[in-house]
Amino acid sequence: MTSRTDLFSKNIFLNLWGLALLLILILIFQLVGYFISIYFLKIFYHISVNDVKSLMNHPDGSALSVNIGRWSNFIQFAFYMGIPALIFTFINGSKIGDFTQFKNKPNFKKISLAIITGITAVPVVNVITTLSQQFPWPTSFHYFAQKLEFTRSSIFENMLDMHTLSELLICIFILAFLPALLEEYVFRGLILKIGLTQFSKAKRALFFQAFIFTILHLSLYEFLGIFMMGSVLGIIAYRNNSLWYNGITHFTFNAVTVISHFALLTNFEKTGIMVNPESYLNNFFVAIPASLIFGFTFYNLTKKQ
Repeated sequence: MTSRTDLFSKNIFLNLWGLALLLILILIFQLVGYFISIYFLKIFYHISVNDVKSLMNHPDGSALSVNIGRWSNFIQFAFYMGIPALIFTFINGSKIGDFTQFKNKPNFKKISLAIITGITAVPVVNVITTLSQQFPWPTSFHYFAQKLEFTRSSIFENMLDMHTLSELLICIFILAFLPALLEEYVFRGLILKIGLTQFSKAKRALFFQAFIFTILHLSLYEFLGIFMMGSVLGIIAYRNNSLWYNGITHFTFNAVTVISHFALLTNFEKTGIMVNPESYLNNFFVAIPASLIFGFTFYNLTKKQ
């Protein structure tokens, strides 16, 4: 990552006004992506707008519903994460490389550490979410949290209804690779840089980007787990002066979730025994050793050379 002096010398909007602009662009293109996805899928599948909306928001488990869920997610995500990031970059007279520092080539050891960090973070985050669900929050909190969780889980479970290797690869691309690429650029590339120019201490900038990352995920029960991952990914990016390793960690984290769903669905088709993926991912006996490995790899990935 370039220094604060280098960034200011380019007269780019790495300030709170720039953040407001970026968030407004994200909101605008979220709406644009939503409507484009509806009308594109209407034309592609030869169904009505109401049918597309119904299958997007209330999936019925059919093959059509699964496909609409996946491709609407792809179109919307590409629009509200990808386009605002590119606009923000280019109106500032910058290049994508100014924020990614991909020219700093990764080494094999740190790639391995990033992969292990991503894998072991999955049960840790899932246990944090489970504890949050069991915490005696006020009734009103549980009401809104459960409503959000039901909507999110039904949509994601629909997209994760995989039966072939090609479907697995599509889901890995849509739900693991694309978020790792675009979210890391937006949050650990753009927003972290804004924080570093606005706050006197790096830890405040890291908290700042993790908080925004968490808020935009719109999940109350997962708030602590997402915030932890946002912080972890931010520290990895900051300490390594590059988005390589946090991107690999993010991709691995998401890919493990997708692959675990595929493995258990494939097992169900062979044995007739359906096992909820959460029973493995939320297991304390898995999370405890995983947390120790996670701490070790994260430390080595972010320690000062």
